[in-house]
Amino acid sequence: MLNAGEILEVAQAMGLRVHDLVRSNSPVYKERKEELLAMTEQDLADVMACEPTLIKRPIIQTEKGIVVGLDEEKIAELIR
Repeated sequence: MLNAGEILEVAQAMGLRVHDLVRSNSPVYKERKEELLAMTEQDLADVMACEPTLIKRPIIQTEKGIVVGLDEEKIAELIR
């Protein structure tokens, strides 16, 4: 499980916002969508750390980079 700092680091390393790492089909997201969309990056990372179902998965990191989600082409590039 990732803590808030790690979630911020993943987003920064990929050139993304924390909001881009949210799994929009999570029940928590569906329940709290408006609230989550209005949050700062730090606040959202804090919530995601407590509610890991909000985080897109998998997160794969190698020396070649990081992939978030099921992008088979990018995952294949990382593990070659």
